[in-house]
Amino acid sequence: MPTALPKIPTRKWNAKWIWSDEQNHEKNVYYYLRKTFDLTRELDGLRLFIAADTRYQLFLNGTFVGRGSSQSQPFFHYYDEYEISNLLHKGANCISIIVNHVGNLPDTRGGLLMEITDAQKTTIVTTDNSWHITRAKAWQQNTHAHYTNKVTPYQEFFDARLAPTGWQDPEFDDNTWQQATVIGGKSSDRPPAAGPWSKIVARDIPFMTNNPVLPEKIWHTEESLDLANRSRLTDLAPGLSMVGKPIHYSQLDNAENLCKEKGTTITQCSLNHLDLDFDGVYTPAIVIDFGRIVTARSRIHLEGTLGGMVDIGYAERLIDGHFNIAMECEYADRYIMTDGEQTFESFTWKSFRYMKLRFRSCFKPITIHNVHGVVSTYPYEERGQFSSDDQTLNSIFDISRATIRLCSNEFIMDTPWREQLQWLGDTSLVTVPAIHTCFGDTALTRKFFIQSGQNQHPTGMLSNISNVPNHNWRGTIPDFSLWWIKGLLDQYMYTGDNTLLNRLYPQALRILDAHLDYLNEKTLIEDMPYWTFLDWADTDKAGICTAYNAIFYYILHCLCQLAEFRNDPYTAELTQKIRKEMKANFHDTLFNKECGYYPDACIDGTFSEKISEHGNMTPIWAGLCDATTSNKVISKVFESDNLSKFTEAQPFYMTIVLSALDHAGRYNLALDLIRHRWGKRMVDQGATSAFEEWYQNGSWRDGTFYGFQRSCSHVWSAIPADYLIRNMLGLTILEPGCKKIHIQPKNVDFDYNITFPTPEGPITLNQTGGVHKLSSPDSITIVRSEN
Repeated sequence: MPTALPKIPTRKWNAKWIWSDEQNHEKNVYYYLRKTFDLTRELDGLRLFIAADTRYQLFLNGTFVGRGSSQSQPFFHYYDEYEISNLLHKGANCISIIVNHVGNLPDTRGGLLMEITDAQKTTIVTTDNSWHITRAKAWQQNTHAHYTNKVTPYQEFFDARLAPTGWQDPEFDDNTWQQATVIGGKSSDRPPAAGPWSKIVARDIPFMTNNPVLPEKIWHTEESLDLANRSRLTDLAPGLSMVGKPIHYSQLDNAENLCKEKGTTITQCSLNHLDLDFDGVYTPAIVIDFGRIVTARSRIHLEGTLGGMVDIGYAERLIDGHFNIAMECEYADRYIMTDGEQTFESFTWKSFRYMKLRFRSCFKPITIHNVHGVVSTYPYEERGQFSSDDQTLNSIFDISRATIRLCSNEFIMDTPWREQLQWLGDTSLVTVPAIHTCFGDTALTRKFFIQSGQNQHPTGMLSNISNVPNHNWRGTIPDFSLWWIKGLLDQYMYTGDNTLLNRLYPQALRILDAHLDYLNEKTLIEDMPYWTFLDWADTDKAGICTAYNAIFYYILHCLCQLAEFRNDPYTAELTQKIRKEMKANFHDTLFNKECGYYPDACIDGTFSEKISEHGNMTPIWAGLCDATTSNKVISKVFESDNLSKFTEAQPFYMTIVLSALDHAGRYNLALDLIRHRWGKRMVDQGATSAFEEWYQNGSWRDGTFYGFQRSCSHVWSAIPADYLIRNMLGLTILEPGCKKIHIQPKNVDFDYNITFPTPEGPITLNQTGGVHKLSSPDSITIVRSEN
């Protein structure tokens, strides 16, 4: 009997995509859209479905309902669903929506799709040409953008003086607004086929948190001259980065009250310029510290003056003790006030620890009641735990787990600070297992695999990023596609999700096929084109690359396992055959017997002069070295007098280095490396999350140090979040869904407590005085060994 096709839930829409009649697909535009309608009676079971390009805020009868949508490719666009029975009533009702179309990506355009149904799934209201729409002029369009960020690149300028009053009420007169334009489809006008949104997918993850937090302390107060940045008028970063002097001419009273829920801070710009003998206006500013990096929308509640401004800057860290965002990632917002009491909350979240508020054109006293960061992050439960007598390891685990949380939102991202991109390799190799280990969540990781699987290039390689459109097949990173296969196996072994495996297995086969053309006569990958990455380190990837071939050898084993689960004997036999031939030739081709280590590559029969932890640890991790060779190589790399000869792995590749050491029985050496590299280089430097590379201010990636800013919250550096739990347990999942697990607890010279969450329940391990105590659900078969 043939296998039944998995059913992918879809809904039949009666609504149509709508937008304004603008034809230029403008960037960074905001629109108000509204619809009034009457209900003849109270209805139960009302549900509202909504999608927007790029993001929306939804109100019903003036009540805020929610925000979305999840950032995605337009050809795999997500919609949200809300239960709204208690928000509509008999008589006149009003739906009001703000949509921000970012517009900086290919294949996108502005649009809104919305439908309300009753308990019988009868359509009550849809988006169509009866809606009214108008440009939201309160938001300035031509603001500065940091284009490295593909999700939230623009500074937000909001002028409260231009916001319509009462536009969310049924009684509001919208007759001067445009009639909405229905966006037609290519081949059919049947809803909702239109524009680029060829596939509309139900939200498959929870909504994000909406948690206001106060600053922890005031870092600095100052005043500076109010000078226009005439060469970059739309960029707030230079003005916010000016180094001021102590408050003298302007006013700033009780700034410390900003760290309290209730209090008042009074501020005002200088008035001395009214005396024509005084030169300039001084603007007060406050730098506030939230104590850790957060992903949050800024919210400020104040009593303002008409035309007064507050510029809000966001920074992960200070530079030489000063707030400076002019060098990179110029993330900032501006709020222009009306008179009286008011609250500004930014439309989108930013990543920051430090926030700078600079008050301009405030020639009357401004009373600030409070400032919050409204934290938006994925609502994980901290089900995985690590604690020990080793406080350094505890701190390293804490910052690593915090980084996983920071990089989890509507999608998984490399860093929330700079790019907010769902990178294929970062997520597959590091984030997926860490999410399982720390939180036991499977929904966000499942979404990642589906999104990334939808974005396969004609070459067979997957796109480097998958939460936004990307057609750059020439710039693809082939090793990231290999890591995706490992991640898919990890997801399947943890969850036992056959539907996901069946859906994505063909993509894995295409990745294999894409590599076969580059196998040489020795069955080794040679001269892999595209952007072979490995790591931000000075390694040689030309010719027959040692690390890349070892990765491919390991991934063939992963693919063989997937083939066996899929009952695909052809692929299982093929991968085993290639592995056998690779192993027969790998050591003789790539090991320098005279020196006793693996060079980075063999190019036209000559060993590369470059040697690295990557080239030497990857064969050990992949199982290409016997125990004797492994121990000799490890000693050469980490315990000889020539350690500086070997290029260090950066944090991303340390997952392979640490796993190789564990595989070779050198777990204590792995812990020493964690203590040194994450402890000395991050924790001891005050890190609250994991740095992108070992240094915040530059990189050795090209062999010499080049100074530039590195992210302080990068997910690929969070390896200890998984390693300190999974590898301390010596845990290997033997059957999908964690039905059978092998445990081999580590004996170390400190006591520890560990919890590893599984779909069947938690596995806990305690070591006290060298004695292990293990507990697990009865539904899991535990195979236990001792070190």
